[in-house]
Parts: sequence; structure tokens; C-alpha cells
Amino acid sequence: PREEDRLKYQVAPNVQLSSTLKIPNNIKVRKKVEIWPLKLSAGLDYNFARDRVRWVATCKEKVFDGKITLDLNSKTVGYRKVFRLEEGGPSFCVQAGCPYTGTARFKPTVGVNFLSGSGKRSVMSVGTNSFDLRRKVPISRRLRAEVCANVKLPTFAPQYTAGGTHPPITLCEGDGMFEIHVAEVNALIYVYK
Repeated sequence: PREEDRLKYQVAPNVQLSSTLKIPNNIKVRKKVEIWPLKLSAGLDYNFARDRVRWVATCKEKVFDGKITLDLNSKTVGYRKVFRLEEGGPSFCVQAGCPYTGTARFKPTVGVNFLSGSGKRSVMSVGTNSFDLRRKVPISRRLRAEVCANVKLPTFAPQYTAGGTHPPITLCEGDGMFEIHVAEVNALIYVYK
């Protein structure tokens, strides 16, 4: 998106909310089927800005409690497993993937992410002072609004003051703004029997 398309709102001193979205960005249709030990989900995403349809398929397995993904557009298969350190607390996510076509060279990828939160409210780490947030907000039994945003935190720098007869005082001052950028709001439609 172009910078002139970005809406900016100064919510409070050093707090900014911005967005470049047009609601909805995508319409996502999903069909879910459960056959133990698998939970299958298949569907399509329609992106309004690109006028493009993307097919998606995932499979959650109950043996190791991981998630298998099949990206039909880029012809890759992946596996994702989250290791929780404590209930509701931080966790680590290990991801691996590779192309499944006969013509592509075997080039697997492996990655590790730090997650904070759990379930549909998980936050994936991005940088030293920013992170992506994805939240599904229920509207009805079959409809959810999926909000995708980036949160940027100010960089805190400690400042020290020494007092003569008083004990030293330690202060932290933030450099920069607290920013929330809403990148997408998607309509997620579930198809049941």
C-alpha cells in the first residue's frame, strides 16, 4: 500500500493507530471435517485487491498435536508444532516445509518462532520491538472477523540519576511511539454439514 493510502489517528500522546485496510480484505471460506486422529480443513481465500483466489488445506493431527499444511498455490507441504512452556504463557513453534513437485529441487526450510498467548489469540514475534497479532472475533456460529495487526512498542532506555543524600533513582524513558497498525480485516465463513 502507498503511504498516502494509510490512515493515521493520534489516539493519545505517543500513541498512534494506523490502517491501510479496506473491509474486508479477504473472504475466507472453510469446511472442517474431523476423523480421529485428524482434523481436516479445506477452503479458499478470495483477495479483493488482487482479484485472486487461493486454495488452502490444513490437517491437525492428534498424535503429536501438530499441524500439517498443504499450500496448493506454491506447491509446498509443511508441518508446525507448538511447544507450550506453561498454560496460557509463552511457547515456541517449530516449522518445517518443502516443495512437493517433482520438478523442484528438494529445498526444505526449518524455522523457530516465539509465541505469546494461546489459541486464537497467539502473537508471533517479529522483531525487537514489534510483533504481529492475529485475532478471530466471533460474529455468529458460521462467521468470524479475522483481524491482523502489527504492534510496535517504544524502545525503552534506562536513565540514571544520582542524588546527594538520597538513594539513586532509576528511570526508564521510552523513545518512539506506541503504534498499532491494522493491516487486514477478513471475513471467515465456516461451512457445516
